[in-house]
Amino acid sequence: MASFPAAPHPVAAQAAPLGTAQTRITVQYPQAGTVLASPRGQYVVTEVIGSGEFGAVYESVGPFDQVYALKMVRPANRPYAEVQTEWAREVQRLVSLRHPNIVYIHDAFEENHLFYLALERCDHALSDMVGEPMLEGLVIELARQILAAVQFLHDNDVVHDDLHAGNVLITHTDRPVVKISDFGISHELRGMTAVKPNVVHHAIMAPEILASGYTSKQSDLYQVGLLLYWMLVGEPAIPVGLPYADLVRYVADGAPRRRAEATGTPLGLLIAKMLRRREAFRYTSAREVWADLRELPSWKNRNLFPIK
Repeated sequence: MASFPAAPHPVAAQAAPLGTAQTRITVQYPQAGTVLASPRGQYVVTEVIGSGEFGAVYESVGPFDQVYALKMVRPANRPYAEVQTEWAREVQRLVSLRHPNIVYIHDAFEENHLFYLALERCDHALSDMVGEPMLEGLVIELARQILAAVQFLHDNDVVHDDLHAGNVLITHTDRPVVKISDFGISHELRGMTAVKPNVVHHAIMAPEILASGYTSKQSDLYQVGLLLYWMLVGEPAIPVGLPYADLVRYVADGAPRRRAEATGTPLGLLIAKMLRRREAFRYTSAREVWADLRELPSWKNRNLFPIK
């Protein structure tokens, strides 16, 4: 997502410290040609396909010459145990949450103090598609799949908390297939209605984060609303690069909802409901959002993605 600062490009050979102040470990990031060993076989890194503050993703050729997206959890000067815990949590999430619209994990391993996940290779991220208004039929088809994944997560008491366009991956068959990825900061509710997140991405934070410091299932719906607005209009509902104080004011004042209402379309008004400041006035579930989406004329009269 353009609003997130990228970490240094990891394809060149470089080192990063990992550990406590008393014990520091130097690690070497992979580069093109690096061979990584897992109990299931070897992975040969071919190129970097994504990089962020806490991770990098490489294209690699793995066992049986299968192409994978190999995600490395970036140390970022954090204690070794913290990085290991984050990696183990994401592995557990992906292994337990099997769904057609959630990225599939094939392998997970540690080598040279770095932690890897071998994931299915998708064609690109949703961030490569936004920037121009999309046809409403395409917006709704992508929304249908995103909402299906989000409802599955919520039914399993998991809040994703990081639903931005870089974490929605797309594979193309006869139609685009959505794969939700990156569960590094997701949370299990464990029967609670809200949790206090350790990491907040300001560019997609919901108003309740500002009001109480807590996130909930409705926070995921707010983030999906931001995605749908960007797809529909071609620009983000929260302007990129706002200084933090201005961003806080912008979100707290309900500007994203008003921008959605200003589209004057039935889909825009539906998105506006997803972007309401108070959780009690948003949709109660992804399932409820879809019930309204599928009644829109642009979906009922579609010929873009006929039902098989």
